[in-house]
Amino acid sequence: MQIKLSDAYIQKIKSEVQPHWGELGWVTYKRTYARWIEPLGRYEEWDETVRRVVEGNINLDPRLHADQVSEATVRELGKEAERLFKLIYSLCSTPSGRNLWISGTDYQQRVGDALNNCWFIAIRPQAYGDSHIVPFYLKKEQPAVSMPFSFLFDELMKGGGVGFSVSRANIRQIPPVTRHVKLDILISKENGDYAAALEAGAQDADTWYQDHDRASYLCYQTPDTREGWVESNALLIDAHFSSMIDHASHVVIDVSSIREKGEKIKGFGGVAAGPVPFIEMLGAVNRVLNQANGRQLTSVDCTDICNLIGKNVVAGNVRRSAEIALGDPDDQAFVTMKQDQEQLMDHRWASNNSVLVTPDFNHYDAVAEAIAKNGEPGIVNLDNIRNYGRLADGRQPGIDADAEGTNPCGEISLGNGEPCNLFEVFPGIAEEMGWSMEEVFSLAARYAKRVTFSHYDWQCSRTIIEKNRRIGISMSGIQDWVLERFGERLVSGFVDAQDPESGTLYQNRYLMSKRHNVLMPFIKWSSKPINGIPRHSAAVHQSNTQPSNLPERSQSLSGYPKECTLVLINT
Repeated sequence: MQIKLSDAYIQKIKSEVQPHWGELGWVTYKRTYARWIEPLGRYEEWDETVRRVVEGNINLDPRLHADQVSEATVRELGKEAERLFKLIYSLCSTPSGRNLWISGTDYQQRVGDALNNCWFIAIRPQAYGDSHIVPFYLKKEQPAVSMPFSFLFDELMKGGGVGFSVSRANIRQIPPVTRHVKLDILISKENGDYAAALEAGAQDADTWYQDHDRASYLCYQTPDTREGWVESNALLIDAHFSSMIDHASHVVIDVSSIREKGEKIKGFGGVAAGPVPFIEMLGAVNRVLNQANGRQLTSVDCTDICNLIGKNVVAGNVRRSAEIALGDPDDQAFVTMKQDQEQLMDHRWASNNSVLVTPDFNHYDAVAEAIAKNGEPGIVNLDNIRNYGRLADGRQPGIDADAEGTNPCGEISLGNGEPCNLFEVFPGIAEEMGWSMEEVFSLAARYAKRVTFSHYDWQCSRTIIEKNRRIGISMSGIQDWVLERFGERLVSGFVDAQDPESGTLYQNRYLMSKRHNVLMPFIKWSSKPINGIPRHSAAVHQSNTQPSNLPERSQSLSGYPKECTLVLINT
């Protein structure tokens, strides 16, 4: 059973609704999200994109895939599809860019992962399990050093960003590198990028095969597929560990089948980068691993490998390569790794770097010094991530115990293999066009929830998605909406505040609203709760309390929350 929007309904909405493009919206859409329609020889128009996206999403509803589908379900989802079309077409709300590009395509049917914005993976040996990629030399239940790097490589090539943790708790599980690997990369004269590949370090395939005994090396002929690229890199990584592969001191990777630079990629879209970035990546990854021979990989080694993969993925294609590396705050090599300008310019630009902190860490001098030099690392509070949902609900120990990191933006906490699944609402535009916020957020949440019923390629992802079905509904244009709704600025001045731990009086630390009971304290980190909010917090919290040394503000406007809002901003 398939839900389809009628041509008549789409024409009706087009005649009634003018999309809220803004100054650059239409240009951005045409540049980034309008897909090429081969039979018509042109790119999509906005109504065609929205139709594709909505139909692709609504048909993920698991009720439509049951043996029997009720007429009531078909009517319900048909009506919801119409409301979604109107909502998105008007640009009162939009799904993520991943969905605008992929939803409703044949690629979505094959690769449900591509509907998600971003992912997180812990860099530690893991089993591939029942995933779409399992290297030929491994059993699916066998933990492999290569697995998290393969996950990252695969998801980046599907258009998602990837956060990864190189904390000691993860990388100390990686066994020592036990083998120095000789790597030869081969290419045939028939490949159109033959000359460029030789310049990048490849060798002529025909000559090389004639001069070498087949029994003396381990050879992999890379298919012209995403999976082929991932498996080639996995083989190279695992070859350095005798527990992964026997007799792999000489690895040969033949890239002759990789399509030439500039050829179209039919599934995901865009054009091929050719074999050269892949050749350069393999050589660089091998150098990192060979330099670690006889010891364990460090957080910097693992981050470098991830960055080199990201550099390869972004080369010459429509894909972007967003990464965030999460390390320990007392790992000085990790904290300062971006201060090496040569490495930064070569590949370390490929990730934002942050440190994972907990309440027992208080030595921020080295971190602050690094931030002062180049703005990194950022700081991620792992204790808050695992023990709080909304800060307004108070500490709930272990409420998100499986969370280990974040997406590259640091906006959502994620567990191992988990995706960031987003939908965006523009409340000011939606109200201006007559939508109720209740319906808008209901449609947004249901859209994102249906994405969780896609087919996911990796077993680790399927496991945690089925457990959490985590979604993120965001709002943009908040200040414009507040001014339009309430008619005045919320913040109107500053007052003094006292640190409850030290007793120190800080001047101009609270932003005040004259009418809306809003207090926004700028305070130093404290070891004691402040107005019931735990230390090391940086988030919105609703409370009925106010600091005793502040004047009471009791007036409020109709429709505005009665609770005062405290926003802790660490200084």
